[in-house]
Amino acid sequence: MERIPSAQPPPACLGKLPALESGDVLDFAHMYQVYKPRRGRGGPRETYKLPHRLIEKKRRDRINECIAQLKDLLPEHLKLTTLGHLEKAVVLELTLKHVKALTNLIEQQQQKIIALQNGLQAGE
Repeated sequence: MERIPSAQPPPACLGKLPALESGDVLDFAHMYQVYKPRRGRGGPRETYKLPHRLIEKKRRDRINECIAQLKDLLPEHLKLTTLGHLEKAVVLELTLKHVKALTNLIEQQQQKIIALQNGLQAGE
């Protein structure tokens, strides 16, 4: 069987769990490793679709949560450059702009530090 990379590894107690019924798949799939049948073998495609949908939804939820956190970290003056709701793409663009500005600022500060250190050494 092929392993889905985004699924969680099974806990040590996995072998001690009771048998599952078809309705338990949604509750169970997000916590444990999910396997899909190889092509040409196994049951119908529906056996794979529910866990795949759940895994995909969790992935989208993680992305959305990260974008929301990035939005919260943005300075207010950048948030005010747009009107109303910030779209995900705008949040990512503003974050990129802010990180580049901070990187440039760090480089400038490092150059100033080096210049001051050189001035101190020359004055000694």
